[in-house]
Amino acid sequence: MSNGSEKFVERTVLNDELYMATSSSFNDPFDLNPVFSFEGSKEEQIEDYIRLHEKFGVQCDGDLREIATALVEERLSADAIENTEATMGIAHRLAVADVTGVYCLTTEPDNLLMWAHYADNHKGICLEFSNQIALEVGVPMKVAYSHLRTPIRMYGAQENSLELSLCTKSSHWAYEEEWRLIRPQYDGGKGVAVFRPACLTGIIIGALASPETIDLVQCWARTRKEPLRLSRAVLSKREFALELRPFPR
Repeated sequence: MSNGSEKFVERTVLNDELYMATSSSFNDPFDLNPVFSFEGSKEEQIEDYIRLHEKFGVQCDGDLREIATALVEERLSADAIENTEATMGIAHRLAVADVTGVYCLTTEPDNLLMWAHYADNHKGICLEFSNQIALEVGVPMKVAYSHLRTPIRMYGAQENSLELSLCTKSSHWAYEEEWRLIRPQYDGGKGVAVFRPACLTGIIIGALASPETIDLVQCWARTRKEPLRLSRAVLSKREFALELRPFPR
């Protein structure tokens, strides 16, 4: 492990801390970067304008429906819709993507590509958590994978808008079998989240981990008050796969 990642993981193991990152640190430029659609019938937009004004008690001079109709006709052009969608994208980034804390997990601890991409080419480690971690630091959400970017419709009901904005990725990433812990800004957002020690249940040592990394992990395990299950990823002799075997403390 590099010095930077070692210190980060050390705080998770010894201090029971997770770092809830924002999408700016992710390796997928589409992450938390949804497409918004302001396409909608004239009547849908008029009703939406009236609903918002009545909801927030905004006063206006003249008939509200006539005002709404005139404004909607102005913004039905292709250029107006495109500008509105771009503005919404910027607002989403500032209000959601840049402040929402995300911690990424997988249900596949023996996945070869996951070890290659996220554990220093099999030289690092994998942390194992119990399901209780979801109750400690954020809202658990399963990532959905798709070939297409489904727009979030701003007019008309769309029940899955939250999933589309936070947990939809290209099917290129489907091998990750990812779950996310989401912590919105009102609940702490990005930054450090503390969990109960019992939530961290084990550490899997990579198949190509150095003796120094193995010694360090064993030292961490001895230091913790809560017991940790240590495992080692081993190259299978029968197939291109990893076998997870118990490892002595």
